[in-house]
Amino acid sequence: MSRVPFRPRLRSAALPVAGAVLCLWTAAVPTPACPQDPPDSLNAFTFRGEVRDFVTETPIREAVVQIADLGRSAVTDRNGYFEFPDLVPGSYMVVTSAFGYETNRERSRIPHMSIMVVRLQPMAIEIPGIEVRVERLVHQLEVRRLRVPVATAAFDSEALEKTETASIASFIRARTPFDIIEDATLLQLVYRFRAEIKRLRVCLDEVAVSSRMLDTLAPEDLARVELYESLGMVRMYTRDFLNRAADKGFSPIPITLQGTGC
Repeated sequence: MSRVPFRPRLRSAALPVAGAVLCLWTAAVPTPACPQDPPDSLNAFTFRGEVRDFVTETPIREAVVQIADLGRSAVTDRNGYFEFPDLVPGSYMVVTSAFGYETNRERSRIPHMSIMVVRLQPMAIEIPGIEVRVERLVHQLEVRRLRVPVATAAFDSEALEKTETASIASFIRARTPFDIIEDATLLQLVYRFRAEIKRLRVCLDEVAVSSRMLDTLAPEDLARVELYESLGMVRMYTRDFLNRAADKGFSPIPITLQGTGC
């Protein structure tokens, strides 16, 4: 009688990472506590994970997960799931934030085919004052930005106040590859994208304005600036608008990929 060779079944091995992050990966055979990297450890894979409430274990939707080293971000869905396609295994600073929770920052070793679980500690918010409502609105704006499928960037009041540039246009030129130029014929600011000259879509407090506003507004006049490269869009927000909008329960509407409005 011929012998059937033994074939170990796939099983999951889990190793806790310091703090609230847990990293999981699969192995074809039993592994020691500190396994060696697999041969395909440099191959890119889709890194997946979920964000949960530390106390209740319920999923947290619209949490923002960032891989700070790469400048990449993702937003969790209603089940708390997120993913980063084409991630090369390595050590990364993972920053996770959500409204009403303490931000979690941890450097984690992410092996090939790993899954990460992040548990956020709830913050003690007793009275929903104006500052809390503004924070909620800013978080909603950030989630909306990250859901637009184009290259984007955002700057908060701290970055805008620290700059020495005189205008938003000069700030954008100094801090980003967003190529804003002046069109002498149109007497407007335009932008160059992939060798094409296109009109700018400029919004101030959710209202379309002239691109010349980028030359007249100083960075310290604003609380938030968002850039959408391929759309040629610059969205700017004043502190007064954020306070008033948050007080009235304003909810951001999705950004359209075509058109000229805001």
